[in-house]
Amino acid sequence: MRRLAAQDEFLVEAGDASALRALTGRPFVLGPHVNVYSRPALAEHAALGAIRWVAPVELSLEAVGLINPPDAPVQGGARADTPIATEVFAFGRLPLAFSARCFTARHFHLSKDECGFRCIEHPDGLLLATAEGAPFLTLNGIQTQSAAQQCLIGDGAAIRAAGVSRVRLSPVAQQFDVVLACFERVLNGDGDAAAARVELEAMSLPGGLVDGFAHHRPGLERSWT
Repeated sequence: MRRLAAQDEFLVEAGDASALRALTGRPFVLGPHVNVYSRPALAEHAALGAIRWVAPVELSLEAVGLINPPDAPVQGGARADTPIATEVFAFGRLPLAFSARCFTARHFHLSKDECGFRCIEHPDGLLLATAEGAPFLTLNGIQTQSAAQQCLIGDGAAIRAAGVSRVRLSPVAQQFDVVLACFERVLNGDGDAAAARVELEAMSLPGGLVDGFAHHRPGLERSWT
C-alpha cells in the first residue's frame, strides 16, 4: 500500500480508511467505500488530498448533488482552490461488501489458498436467490455484489444536475463493448436513452437492470416500466 501511495505514475483510489494516512498530502481519489455522507465529511477528506469523490453506491443522485453541489463544490485538497470532482457508479453490479474470506471458494468447500481459481468458471459471479426464488445478491470472490446491474443510462439530466463529471461503468463478462457504446452515445452525445436501455435489456444481463438507489428507492427496484 505504501509503495502504491508513493508512486507518481497514476492516481490512487483510496478504497478504505487505512489508505488515507499513506496518501495524505498527495492527490488521490476517494473511493465509494469510504464513508462520506455529508459536505463536512467530504471537506475533511479534501483537506487530506482528495481531488475526486466517488459517491457511495446507495446514495441518491439528489443526495450526491447536495453533498457536492455544482454551484458550490467543496474546494481544497492537494490542488488548492480546485473543486472536488464527483463520480457516480452508473453501470454494473453494485459492490456492497468485502471480506478477507473468499465466498466463491467457500461455496465449493475449498480454502482460499487452494481454490484452484474456481471463480474463472463464473465470470459474472454466483447468483443468490431468496427463499421465494427472487434474485438477491451475487457472490464474486471476496465481494458481495447486487444481483442486478445498476443502470443510470436514463439519468443523464439528473447526473449533470448533481454536478457529476464522471460515471463508473463496471464490466460484465460479455458484450461490455455494447454497454460502453450505449453510454458513450447517450451521455456524451445525443443518443436516445430509452432506445439505449432497450438495447441493454435485450442483452439479458444477469439479474436485469435497476436504478432504485439513485431515486430514493430500494436498490432492487427501477424507475421505468
